[in-house]
Amino acid sequence: MSDAAVSLLVLAAAVVLLVWNRLPAALVAVLTALALAATGVLTQQQALAGFGDPVVIFIATLFVLSEGLQATGVTAWAGDRLLERAGTSGGRVLVAVMALAALTSALVTPNGAAAAVLPIAVLVARRAGLATSRLAIPLAYAASAGALLTLSGSPVNVIVSDALAEATGERFGFVEFAWLGVPLTLVTVAVTVLLGGRLLPDRVPATPPAGATVHEDARLGWPAARAAAVLAATIALLASGVVAPATAGLVGAVAMVLTGVVHVPRALRAVPWETLVLIGGLIPLSVAIAESGAADLVADVVVGLVPEGDGRVLLVALFVLTVALGQFVSNAATVLVVTPVALAAAEHVGVAPQPVLMLVAAAGAASFLTPVATPANMIVKDPAGYRFGDYWRLGSVLTVAWLVVVVLVVPVVWPLHP
Repeated sequence: MSDAAVSLLVLAAAVVLLVWNRLPAALVAVLTALALAATGVLTQQQALAGFGDPVVIFIATLFVLSEGLQATGVTAWAGDRLLERAGTSGGRVLVAVMALAALTSALVTPNGAAAAVLPIAVLVARRAGLATSRLAIPLAYAASAGALLTLSGSPVNVIVSDALAEATGERFGFVEFAWLGVPLTLVTVAVTVLLGGRLLPDRVPATPPAGATVHEDARLGWPAARAAAVLAATIALLASGVVAPATAGLVGAVAMVLTGVVHVPRALRAVPWETLVLIGGLIPLSVAIAESGAADLVADVVVGLVPEGDGRVLLVALFVLTVALGQFVSNAATVLVVTPVALAAAEHVGVAPQPVLMLVAAAGAASFLTPVATPANMIVKDPAGYRFGDYWRLGSVLTVAWLVVVVLVVPVVWPLHP
């Protein structure tokens, strides 16, 4: 059996195990890496290299930075100030919560944003006489959209930026994602405001949300100022491109500790080790798919469905493929798997890698149909009393809206043909 066939079999087995959800996702990722080494598709060094990949390191540092902002009250303070201006009008509260989630996500990832903004949303919903379920799903979806505003907004952005660097020697700029992220965020807010009243459920959680409190009179001290300064310096370093993202992230994380914003034990607890193991274990699968020829095989199938030279149809096909897989497998894992396929398909059709990779990043963020599609969706599920089927009603409309925006905007900002 060829290496390409083995790689695709390992991929299929990994997807089945992840969807089955009986084994921890991190364990599935480790088994995947071991299977690739055991079958000889990759060397032992290649199979283990993912755990030390710069992408994994950078993602870890983002959570330390996020912890610094949350520990010092910066996130809660910003939320209070914004929501004070929203008053108790349902529509204004909804827009304010979504705006806060999107902006927070651009700095501390969707998961960190959902965790930070949810207590504020619970408080404001109570103050405005709204069901928390009217705000929680919009919060999570806005966080997914806001992740596309900056490079540090999501691990997915880092993955596609690194893939672009390997393919062309250039990376996406720190705020280059905003060309697509801004219209997607605006569309997400607009669709939710217009249709949320009919598509979002009124649910009451079985138990009151734990820890859903915000000190409305919280004041910021020197630790908060230090945290904000460290974050600003890290963003400036990332935007400058002087050092690799992983290096900039490490500088920021170490600075958070040295300045006393967070202590080492708390910084270590803030890192989602299972997520890092998941990504580190699936990076070798991405390598195997690319190097074994499996990506070319799948790309041939995708290209066969695309009229010759029609880049927009290719974008649609890749969007649908990524979104379908991403509703049951983490978006980072999905993008790791789809990226080599997308690059191979782009080469066959004669499309530049930049638009294809940006589309994959957006499709990876379109995790709107199931609660398991992203941790942010899971974070808001129980506190709002949601059921599994509550997500797809608004999520399906948003997915179609995102597809339209992506196919229209991407070719304008990143030309299809080099």
